Amino acid sequence: MGIECKTALDSERLIIALISAELKSRKFFNTLQDLGLDDSWYQPHLDDTILSCLGIDDDTNETFDFYYDVMNKHAEKIDKTKSSVTKQAKAVYKKLKAMKSQR
Repeated sequence: MGIECKTALDSERLIIALISAELKSRKFFNTLQDLGLDDSWYQPHLDDTILSCLGIDDDTNETFDFYYDVMNKHAEKIDKTKSSVTKQAKAVYKKLKAMKSQR
């Protein structure tokens, strides 16, 4: 049983919320890794869910490399404000949509 979005706007908001959560998680766990605490199984890894919601399911290394690079780049840019996270999540959303449309 999945989450059903009634409109495209609902779907976009859901995906941006998932991206926001993943960006915050990456920022937190990347900071822990920088402190020497490597790879925690507590990290949620919403990657497959985000890509699936966007209709990107080709499972190629090129897709995942692009995705991880974009997510890590924008995770570094966030600060503790909600507006910062939202701004970066929207930027990631646009980049992933553009990547999808180019394929």
